[in-house]
Amino acid sequence: MSRLVAINPGLTGSSYELGTRWVTIGRGDKNAFQIVETSVSSQHCEVLLRGNELVVRDLRSTNGTFIEGQTITEAVLQPGQTLRLGEVELRLEITAPAPSAASPAAAPAPVKKPEVAGGTPKQYRVLFVDDSMAFLEMVTDLFGTRKDITWEIHTAASPDKALAILQQKLIDLVVLDIGMPLLDGIQLLGLIHQRYPNIKKVVLTGESDDRHRAACLANGAELFLLKPGDEDGWRLIFNLLTSLLRWEDSDDFVSTLSENGLYNVIQLECVGGNSSLLEVRNQQTAGEIYIEGGAIVHASTGKLVGEKAFHQLLSLTDGEFRLVPFRAPPARTVQRQWEALLAETARVRAEENYSADDGDTILITKKRPPTQPPPTAGPVPTPESKEPPPKPIPDEPTKPKAAHSTSGMNIITLEEMVEADTTMIPNPGSKENPPAGPKQ
Repeated sequence: MSRLVAINPGLTGSSYELGTRWVTIGRGDKNAFQIVETSVSSQHCEVLLRGNELVVRDLRSTNGTFIEGQTITEAVLQPGQTLRLGEVELRLEITAPAPSAASPAAAPAPVKKPEVAGGTPKQYRVLFVDDSMAFLEMVTDLFGTRKDITWEIHTAASPDKALAILQQKLIDLVVLDIGMPLLDGIQLLGLIHQRYPNIKKVVLTGESDDRHRAACLANGAELFLLKPGDEDGWRLIFNLLTSLLRWEDSDDFVSTLSENGLYNVIQLECVGGNSSLLEVRNQQTAGEIYIEGGAIVHASTGKLVGEKAFHQLLSLTDGEFRLVPFRAPPARTVQRQWEALLAETARVRAEENYSADDGDTILITKKRPPTQPPPTAGPVPTPESKEPPPKPIPDEPTKPKAAHSTSGMNIITLEEMVEADTTMIPNPGSKENPPAGPKQ
């Protein structure tokens, strides 16, 4: 076996056992080998064991990556040589011959493809562009092994390789990071948008910045997403990208309401703490949903504002929407948490029909079960010698069931929201979740 060992006095004993996969090293807790030291960047570099040597790639670190005192961008570390990250020194120790199977994984920047299962579903070509080989390897494994995959995955670790693939392949979707060497992700995004305007583009990054977000959306990105930190987050990313691939552009709007995309986008924007504006329209109406710092703060459509407008917009089953850079809302008409709003919308769509009135209210028509004759209380003895008595006071007055109360809300937990694999918030209007209606 082989391992990378820290030799600084204060870090003695800190080591990482190397395998056949790329390993990220840095101060952040998401790295495979975490080194908590101020001179080490959050994600400093990545390494790959190749035989008895180590391929090292710097990830735009602040204080640099060095082999034997020489600054490197990408180089090979031999046994006995010193690797320095900032002020932290490490050494490669080979304790056993490396397995020969490790050699095929040594290519610095391969274009990986999953095995595409034969079948009728359309296969989409998706290109992931990121300067981290560990990330590209993870994405390929994570998405390429799904049973419902309809993608042919390509990867590029640099802008020039991404542009070369775009010249050689008919790519349907490009997913790129904004942190890239030489030509940064925003510049690359603008270049791709200029050369290939019909290719869908999504920014997937670990850098949450409103300026970067606005610049990416202005340069042709359909979505600006943050890299998730758990399995549920990656599943939501996969579902959203799949929906985006199936959307057909119309006019200036990029997403159709017939899919579950609006639910997914609102969910991702709020979970990521983003600020954005969703413009929604169909042939009858148009409206806006404002999200600021991960909170839904305002919604409007026609004369409706606030929660009524929000529910009205999310009740639409046809039409289009788009995500645009945030601007200050004209008012703040929504106070409830986004989880409660989406849960309420799911319940409302299952139980009620909305229609906009001419005023600032919504006409709500309950879907009731088939009418039945009023229940009889059984034979009640009637006094023969008396006229019908005065109206009696019932012992147990009839009360509406709590489940049909318009003022209450059936709580839906986040665990229940993510139960379906196709969307985090089940869409009651979809085929899988038909609206509640009269039973035969």
